[in-house]
Amino acid sequence: MKKSRGLAILLAAVLLLGSASALSGGEYEEDWPQDYPTVIVRARVLEVSAYQAIKDDWFFTGRQKVTVEIMTGRFQGYVEEIENNFTGVSYRDLPVRKGDQVLLLLELDEGRLHSVNLYEFGRDRYLYILIGFFIFAVILIARTKGLKALLTLSVTGIVIVKGMLPLILQGHNPLVLTLLFSTLVTIINLTVFGGLNAKTAAAIAGTMGGVLSAGLVAVIFGGAARLTGFNEDVQMLYSSGLPTDLDIRGLLFAGIILGALGAVMDLSLSISSSIFAIREANPLLTFKGMFKAGYEAGKERLARMINILMLAWAGCALPLLLLFAAKDMSYINVINLDIIATEAVRSIAGSFGLLAAAPAAAAAAALLTSKFAGKKKSGKGMEL
Repeated sequence: MKKSRGLAILLAAVLLLGSASALSGGEYEEDWPQDYPTVIVRARVLEVSAYQAIKDDWFFTGRQKVTVEIMTGRFQGYVEEIENNFTGVSYRDLPVRKGDQVLLLLELDEGRLHSVNLYEFGRDRYLYILIGFFIFAVILIARTKGLKALLTLSVTGIVIVKGMLPLILQGHNPLVLTLLFSTLVTIINLTVFGGLNAKTAAAIAGTMGGVLSAGLVAVIFGGAARLTGFNEDVQMLYSSGLPTDLDIRGLLFAGIILGALGAVMDLSLSISSSIFAIREANPLLTFKGMFKAGYEAGKERLARMINILMLAWAGCALPLLLLFAAKDMSYINVINLDIIATEAVRSIAGSFGLLAAAPAAAAAAALLTSKFAGKKKSGKGMEL
């Protein structure tokens, strides 16, 4: 009964996350190079007129009138009829419906409204609901381990957003920072899941070996292939007025390391745990025997993790893969595109990280379990 009540409370909190976002608020100032100061506010669509085609315009294909009510900020309650233009390109157009929540871009002239423009769909409410259901499902299915996963995920996010990213924006080397913060994230995550013991120490050693290998492969072959690291995300950074002297290639290599970190940690802890379990079952095994047994046990998991990394890359790069199917582009053209070569290096470097982590974790675990097994019996040394 208590469990059911607790789950009901948790589910109610999930739903409140989404509804609360509708009232979240105020105004959000945007420091853009505009003639007038701009703010973004939330609004509700009250009415939408019928679509009207435009035949004599080279850019716009149609328009509609949209009546909106501002829900947040100093202009809360203000109702305005605005024009919503269509280009015929799906990712540019905003086909709103009555009842939708949208974001408006307000241009201000000495505190008064100068113009009201439809800016974007209000998507955050559904994201909050999705996050809430994810938290609910993790706790429901994984219980205590799920809570640990959510805790480490939150800590990792805070470390990256509040620690690493500001330092990158200050001009520090993104690759070096990523290696340092990856070490910190690895220590926190593996200690939470494995405890403060020799098994965790071995997993940390394996993870760092894999991360360094992934970074090394990315730097060597990314540099040899003259990858630029420039893509639509970087273009958005530049258009947002961020510093243009950022090390874009360094950001690419840093992203490769972060992308492989989770899989490398999981593999390293799995191999380390296997070796310590094997040692307890057979205390007479030598370093070589434990290394071989643990490495063999981790091979199947290694193959699965490489497959997972490749499939994750394929899923993210699906639009790019369509280039291979394009009849009007030759193979030599496609394979030499910067963006294709970048994704190939990203996935293969991450896989090299896994390949290096497996023997590194096995060697560290075999060494530590040999060293501390005798001390455990006498009550001394690090906990296994």
